[in-house]
Amino acid sequence: MKKRIALTGGPNGGKTTALSILKETFGSKIELVPEAATLIFSGGFPRKDGSRAHVEAAQRIIFYTTQQLEDLALKTSPADLIICDRGTVDAAVYWPDGYEAFFEHMGTTLDKELSRYDAVIHLSPPLTAEFYQSTNVRTESLEEAAAIDRKIMKIWERHPHRMVLPSMDHFFQKAGIIKDFIETLLPQQEEK
Repeated sequence: MKKRIALTGGPNGGKTTALSILKETFGSKIELVPEAATLIFSGGFPRKDGSRAHVEAAQRIIFYTTQQLEDLALKTSPADLIICDRGTVDAAVYWPDGYEAFFEHMGTTLDKELSRYDAVIHLSPPLTAEFYQSTNVRTESLEEAAAIDRKIMKIWERHPHRMVLPSMDHFFQKAGIIKDFIETLLPQQEEK
């Protein structure tokens, strides 16, 4: 049976880099699901306007796109492990009226969305500006990234199979821990 893993955490926590390393390490044994927010914002969705209407529209689109990308990967990939760059739960962190209002608005519950994932890996962003990188998609300051990370950590805290990796000075240390965790989730091949 296929397993779905959410790779989450605040901006600049190393999710994209971790996914690249995992793909190079495990190849066709895993399927990567891209981050919906990056697809949407880099595809031209207006982000300048922080109005309530824009925020709500963006989070609805992100939620449904995440859901559809994950479901498509489960249906079409031969891989045993589907690793998602964020999960459906993440969009709730950005909802103006809080996560309970978000899930009610989306016609679901936090528990239902948590149950979509067999495991969760949380990567926290850097603690110092020296290692924090802004991009045209990642517009948060270091302080905003830390605040978002705390909210994401809180919303996923009830997941029964969650691993939290705090900020580390050397990303490859973090990558090694993630690789080892993923190995435990892959089906074990019988020796011949």
